[in-house]
Amino acid sequence: MKWSQLFVASAVLGLSACTTYQGPPANPVERSLTWFSFVAGDDIRAECRSGGPDHYRFVYNAIYKVQIRAYELTPTLNGADLSVRARGRSGIVNRFNLNNPFGPWELLQSRAAIDNPTAAGIVDAFAAAVASSPSSAGQQFDSNEYYWIVASCSGGNFALNGFLDPKVDINALEFPKRLLAHDDSGVPFREAEFVEGFGDDVFTLQINRAGNNLAGRL
Repeated sequence: MKWSQLFVASAVLGLSACTTYQGPPANPVERSLTWFSFVAGDDIRAECRSGGPDHYRFVYNAIYKVQIRAYELTPTLNGADLSVRARGRSGIVNRFNLNNPFGPWELLQSRAAIDNPTAAGIVDAFAAAVASSPSSAGQQFDSNEYYWIVASCSGGNFALNGFLDPKVDINALEFPKRLLAHDDSGVPFREAEFVEGFGDDVFTLQINRAGNNLAGRL
């Protein structure tokens, strides 16, 4: 075992056994333990009820090792809050320092307050993408692919929807463009491109047949 692997393994042992997402993870090791729960929107599902607020989480996987992005859209009194988290390739050496050894693996963040018409435009563009794309139920998403998975609570109903390239031309989707218009994370967006081969350390997510949870977390 390499020293880096030993370091991560030791850090994992020091964390709680709980892997349910309950808020932004404090460090990348914790994030890896809660990633499936985060993508599945377990916390959104738990709070989703009739009469409650809507909540959307848009997760973009541009080959997991190369780039991940997450956009959280929640209502406010005057519109909506859009929080952004993103990272490029893990382990960027020039962000490492002794005071913050996890720096190279952390997600950069930004936040934007948007008005109701802007928020509605994002939601409408997402709904249009769902209506024009194949059903997400039963679909499988590998970490070395390009895809969006969206966990949403709308009108008290929870759903998971996925858009996998090239089944869907995700570069042509409208809702990502609207999200990116308010993304100040500083991480350049990586568009989908052809992927050849399987790569190393690939993990798989699968949306269940009901379209409201992840059936596979491999």
